Amino acid sequence: MFMMENHYYRSLQQWYLHRKTISIPITHFQRTLSKDSDSKEVAESPVKFTKSRAAAWSARNSRGDIKDDSPWFEPFVVLTSVTVFMIYFCVLREENDLDIELNKSLYDRLPGLEKKQLELVLSYNESEGLDTTDIRKRLAEIAEEEDS
Repeated sequence: MFMMENHYYRSLQQWYLHRKTISIPITHFQRTLSKDSDSKEVAESPVKFTKSRAAAWSARNSRGDIKDDSPWFEPFVVLTSVTVFMIYFCVLREENDLDIELNKSLYDRLPGLEKKQLELVLSYNESEGLDTTDIRKRLAEIAEEEDS
């Protein structure tokens, strides 16, 4: 029965808890959030956030008591470790083959990519009425490199 009504409930217990929370009348919440005892006035007027208990609620109340067990010097140790690593990696380390390989352009890695991309940009610029002189110059340079 519970699977037929809402297929996303994984168990009968979830379905029961969901049904139980939905069946609580809204006026109950309005009465608990409002300081007024007149239920008609509460039902017709919106609840002011600044006068409700929600205004004084903080995220710490939702999380419970989270104790910070880290020592006082932990940020200094982390900062020192990261600084030493960055000095080694960025300054002291020598270049290797991988660094040289990473410095290559994508056009150097894939032959014909630059020519194809320039052709696409040329057709787009022509259709939009944009300047194509630099694109044509580069295409001519690529054609000369291919011929030689």
